[in-house]
Order: sequence, then structure tokens, then C-alpha cells
Amino acid sequence: MSVERLTSALGARRSDTLTFEELVRQSGLDEELVRLATDTGLVRPLRTSAGGADDAPDTASGAADGEGAMAGTLYSAGALTMLCAATELLAAEMPLDDLIGLALRHASNMEAVAADAVGLFADRFADVPTAQRADLAARLIPLVTDLVAQHFRESLVEHATERILAGDIDDEPARSDAMATDSPDARSAGDPGRRTSAGLRTRTALTLECRELSGELDPLAVFAASDAHQRVYWACPDGDLEFCALGSAFDATAEAGTDRFASVADTLSLLDVTVSGDSGHPIGPLAVGGFSFRPDAPAADSVWAPFGTGCLTVPEVLVVRRGGQSWLTSVPGAPVWPVMAASRSGVGGACATCGAADGSGVCGLAAAAGAPGADCARDDTTVRGDAGDDLTGTAAGSLADPELEAGPASDLNAAALAVLGGGYQVDDGYTGLVRRALGRIAEGGLDKVVTARELHIASGLEPIAVLNRLRSRYPSCVTFAFGRGAQTFFGATPEQLVHCDGLRLQTDALAGSGPRVGDPARDRELAAELQRDPKELTEHAMVVTDVRDTLRACGAALDAPSPTGVMELRSIMHLHTPISGRVPAGTTVLDLASALHPTAAVAGLPRRVARDWISEHEGFERGWYASPVGWTTLDGRGEFRVALRCALTGPAETRLFAGGGIVEGADPDAELTETNIKLEALLYALEDD
Repeated sequence: MSVERLTSALGARRSDTLTFEELVRQSGLDEELVRLATDTGLVRPLRTSAGGADDAPDTASGAADGEGAMAGTLYSAGALTMLCAATELLAAEMPLDDLIGLALRHASNMEAVAADAVGLFADRFADVPTAQRADLAARLIPLVTDLVAQHFRESLVEHATERILAGDIDDEPARSDAMATDSPDARSAGDPGRRTSAGLRTRTALTLECRELSGELDPLAVFAASDAHQRVYWACPDGDLEFCALGSAFDATAEAGTDRFASVADTLSLLDVTVSGDSGHPIGPLAVGGFSFRPDAPAADSVWAPFGTGCLTVPEVLVVRRGGQSWLTSVPGAPVWPVMAASRSGVGGACATCGAADGSGVCGLAAAAGAPGADCARDDTTVRGDAGDDLTGTAAGSLADPELEAGPASDLNAAALAVLGGGYQVDDGYTGLVRRALGRIAEGGLDKVVTARELHIASGLEPIAVLNRLRSRYPSCVTFAFGRGAQTFFGATPEQLVHCDGLRLQTDALAGSGPRVGDPARDRELAAELQRDPKELTEHAMVVTDVRDTLRACGAALDAPSPTGVMELRSIMHLHTPISGRVPAGTTVLDLASALHPTAAVAGLPRRVARDWISEHEGFERGWYASPVGWTTLDGRGEFRVALRCALTGPAETRLFAGGGIVEGADPDAELTETNIKLEALLYALEDD
């Protein structure tokens, strides 16, 4: 296949070519900028024969040797179009460095797409004679170009429209620095990361003390013992990570709007942390928290008001258990008495907090904190919470702690379950919602929407016993709890939104569900049926495509696609496709979470259309349900999960949440049954097996 034949088909005819000098003159750009665009690969010289790379101009040497090396270089008319577009963007005062970075990310992604497209062509027509392949290439490859270019244009328009609708892009002229500084809203008291004027922000210094504990300490026992207004529990047994975070040393609170992830990251970047004490901590200081499903702030009287649009918090006290070790990181002088309460059982006859043997005297941590009962020598005293629960920590290596399930709290949960009964299994409102969704899909313009339901229990719950059972029953899930005063949002989610560890990312496409009955033979049959079900496969394929496309748009170089399998949980199974890859340097877990949320697995496709339909028809506020919750290190590594199989409980009521993806062909009654199974993950955890 001749190069001239193919380039002609793509619009790069010899009569349309430009020399380097003509390109500089007609674009109106400085010669060095055009040379830079060529050197970085943003503008490409033409190949003039089939001879391969040796016939292409040596642009690298051109940069060094001056005009002579570029004299014979030819460019297509498309290169001029690109440079003229760049000229207009620079004239609009777009920053040059950022434009180059964006263009390089796009170029990197397009390299992968181009390689895939040519590979697809080569595989499909490998047996076709050479002359025919040339004709096919000349006809089909331009169509691929049109397909990709149109998709990119439409994606740009969709994202810009979302930002405009959210009020993030408007017609008002930017205020001057003086106006921004004079505004009474320019800086909020107590928020060290807010802008005071363009480019002027306040940094915050924070000192933390870190120590390795002498034995394993159960973070859930610490969570149970605490009365801190802000408290977080996180357990991923299969991932060997469990922690409890108490109090707030620094809050990065999200500003309502589509840039809320960026606003949190921006605030965290203003924090300077110094860590003293023991080295070797498995993950280091963390910021923990989550975001709401929608970017707008909850109403002041909403049950979700204490949680807000989103917040990541560096806690005053952080207890981490990993790899058979426990670590305590705290602000100097922070109240650590919950740690003392959880460590009373000790390990090997010594205090799990300080390692001192019985009768040795006063624990330094307890004394420094002024905790009740500062004598750390174990005295067989059981520390009890307000409800009378036994809060003694678990033995080393144990996950399910019977002591955390005993007492009046379990009676409270059992009573709530008895009040509910089986009434949740019938919900005409939800089946009606599914029918409306199917009607909207049939109209066109909406391929999938995730409908959800909210189940009310007229009673509060004690989440500790439930969390203890969840972490034992669902070791492949993340069991989580976020406390805000009297409210606790908790659950056990199987869905990973994203995990980022430096340059590597990992995520899951989890969509398409079926029942699991507990009989191995029957479950194998059900799994095989799930993998053949057209409706479930269609729903799953939409999610896989959405996630992969979104990550590529972030500059990720994705690994080869993994086969779709089945994730089996206690009473349900899901189609599951792992997705992994490499991200550009400097990419953080917050960057990726921002791009991915909300995925097609919890919203639908197209995302904006699905979100708008949900807001108009669902009939309740999702809050943090179906939203990113998780943690990040201060250098951007971390993990966020999608908050599923969850509940929000307070003193007088509890709300449980479950939903399912609706695509063409969905059956309303079957969708209701699926949500019942998902609700039962929590309902059955209210009592022992």
C-alpha cells in the first residue's frame, strides 16, 4: 500500500502541502512555537514515501541545527488548521503551558486510538490482497477519522453545556483582583484554603505524631468508643486495610458546583504537614471523607445537611491496622481516650497502646490526653459506651468480635427489623418509577438510567454491631461508616470507583445482577445464565465502555481488556470487569474520582440526561448514596468506593437505599426483586445468622 495513496485519501495531497517557512508565515505564529509543536509531535511532518522512519524529516536535529534542517520538511493543510486554532486560543489569553499540556494528553490518547484502529483494520483484512487493502484503507480509514473527531466534538459540547448549566461558565466579566479582595465573601473564616484574591491564599501548617503500637488494635472498637462529632470507619479485609479516623485537624470542604473535587484538592494542597515519631507507617497521614451524588448543596433542613456537598478531613486521631500491625497518628494533645478504651484487652500481657506491662505505671498516651482512668495497667475494667455496649477491643487478627454485637444495641436493631417486617418487598411506587424510565428510554436520547428507592424505618439503629457483621460477611467489600454528630452513614459496598497508587490505577465495572442462593451447583447455573442474559450484558457493556472512555480522556494508558467474570456475594452476584492502566505523572485519585463520578453504573447514559431524569422523577435526595467515599494520602494516592448497600441512621429514623440499572427490556417486577436483595444485605446484618 503506497503512502501517497493513503495520505491522499486522508486529504494530505501533494498540492495541499506546506513547507516549514510557509507554515510559519501563514499561521502567524513565532517560528520557535511552530518548531516546538513539531518537536513534541503535536504537528507532524508528512512521510513522503513508503520507506519508513528513515525518510521522515529529523525534527529533533532540526531544533538544534536551525532552519536548514527544516528546509525540506513538508506539512499537510491540517497542520495549518491546528496552528491557526492555537493562534486564536492564545489571542483569547489561554495559558500556553496549559494548552500544550492539554494537547499532549490528547495526542497521547489519540496515539492509542490510532494504533487500535489500524490494528483492527489489519486483523480484519489480513487475508485480502495488497491492492484491495489499499483501496479499503483509502475508503475506511477516513470514516474512522470522522467517527472519532465527531465523538470528540460532541463530548466537548456536552461537558461545556454541563458547566454552563451548573453556572460554572457564564457571560459575566471576571472581577478584578481589587473587587475580589474587597468582597466580604472573598474569604470565609475558618477555611484556610479559600481564595482571598486571585492567586493569594493562606497556607496551614499541621504537626502530627506517629507511633507504631505494640499489638493489633481493632479500629472498630475505637470507632465505637468515640463520641467525636466527625468519625470514620473503613475496613477492606481482602485488601488488608482497616482504619478509624476521629475528629478534624483540617477540613477541605467542597464548594457546591461541578468543580467541587478540584476545590477540595486545591484546599488540601495548601496544607503543610510535618510528621514526627516512628517511621514505617504503611500509608501515612490521610484525608478521609466523601462527596454527594449531585453537586448542589443540600437544604439546611435536609437529613444530609451535616454531610454537605463533600469534605475530606485530616483527622485528629487516626488508627490504622494493616499487615498485622497497628499505627496511631494524632495531633499533639488530641484526645486519645477512645484508643485507650479499645486497647484495654492488651496483647500478650502488655498495653496495646504503649507496650507497658501490667502494673508498670501510667501510659504516656493516656496521661497526655487526660483520659479517664489514666493508669494504663489493665485493671479488668470494661469501658462502656452510652448504650452500655461492651467496647473492649478484639483479639489480634480477629475481625468478627462477639463483644461488639452484644447488649441493648442488638436489641434496638432487632426491634427495628421487627417493626419493618416484610413490607419492603412490595413497592408499587418503585415499579411505577421503572415503567416511567422505560418509557423515557423508548422515546430516545436516554440509553440507561439507574433508578433507586429509599426505605424508611421509624427507628434509629446502633451501627456498631451491623458494621461488625458486615466486615466479617463481606470481606471482598469495603465496610464503611461516616459519622456526623447524631447521624451515621454506613454500609458495605462491593464497587470500587478508583484506586490510584502513583502511576497505576485500578477500577471495576460492576453492572448486571442476578440472585445467589448458596447452593454451589445452582449458583454455577445462575452465574452462567447471568453471563448469557442479553439485558444484563447490555447494561454491563455500557458501563465498561463509559469507564474506559472516561479514563482515556484523563490521559490513562489502559491495559488490555480483562475478561468479564462474576463477583459472587452473600445473596447476589454481579457481572464484573476489572480495568487497570497507567496514568500520567501528577494524576491524583481525586482527579480520577472527579472524572468518573457518576459512572453509568449509578446514573446512566448519557450522564447529564440520566442525572436530570433522576432529579426530576426519583422523589428523594440521594445525598452521599451512590457517591464517592474514601481516602487519599497527601500526595494523591488513595481509593474511593461507590457508596452502595448503605443506610443513613439517626436518633429517630433510618433510611436504606438500593437501586438498579434500567435499560430497554428491563422488567419492573424483576428490578424490584433485585433492590430487595440489595436491601437485605443490610437488613439481614441487623441480627445474627
